Amino acid sequence: MNMIKKGKIGIVWGLLLAMFFLFSGFVSAHSLWINSTDYAPSFYEKFGGMSKIYFGWGHRYPVADFPDVKGFKEISLFNEELGKKEIAPGEGGFLATSLSFEKPGFYTVYAAKKPGFYTMHVDNGKIHHKLGPKSGLKGVILSNYYEQYAKCLISVGETNDDSFAKPIGQKLEIIPLDNPYKFNASNGQFLRVKVLFDGKPAKFCKLYATYSGFSSSDDFAYATTTSSDGIAKIRITHWGPWLLKAQMKLPPEGEMSTKCNTLSYTATLTFEIP
Repeated sequence: MNMIKKGKIGIVWGLLLAMFFLFSGFVSAHSLWINSTDYAPSFYEKFGGMSKIYFGWGHRYPVADFPDVKGFKEISLFNEELGKKEIAPGEGGFLATSLSFEKPGFYTVYAAKKPGFYTMHVDNGKIHHKLGPKSGLKGVILSNYYEQYAKCLISVGETNDDSFAKPIGQKLEIIPLDNPYKFNASNGQFLRVKVLFDGKPAKFCKLYATYSGFSSSDDFAYATTTSSDGIAKIRITHWGPWLLKAQMKLPPEGEMSTKCNTLSYTATLTFEIP
């Protein structure tokens, strides 16, 4: 078999493999989420409340790969009464960080990755991967612009207010409309959530949910789609930590259409069913 023929076969196999990755979702960026060692810590008047958070990054919940702290745009803590406070993450592999809470109530830990591009293209019969836009490249198989957001809802002490249902302003954001810390998993209740994109209801947005222990791979226990008002229902069937993940993919417009083929946005929310 001559070298030209081998090269053509290599390109065909490469393209087939790339298409498989594309449709299987393999090439989608690692997912980001926030875990907590105690999602509902007790509160003491003398000592306050305490917990630790650590980051999940990849395709295996609750932890997979080590996130690079340099890749974060923001890591913060928010409480409706106390406001926003930036968090300096720990130096360990999963960026484990101790948190102290001054008052009882709901606290949201939230983070955002720095946005970026991922491009796959063919050059001289070989598939190349580029962490950048498709500008100036030929043989582009796919090119994504991505943004990733994560939230973790922590209930400290007695919490009876509805601040858990208020947005913090992420580009793509999952907001629980019911208090998950008041749920009973044995009843199979539906948790209502709202997904916002740019502050508006994210219509017909894909939403996935799973709980710790359901799977050791990239599988979810539940999948649904938001309604025209951005609302979806998640059937709660298990106690313990839960992860919700929303995904939106949009066609680029204007200058962005010269840099990528798809705009990809991902948001996660973690909490615990007591």
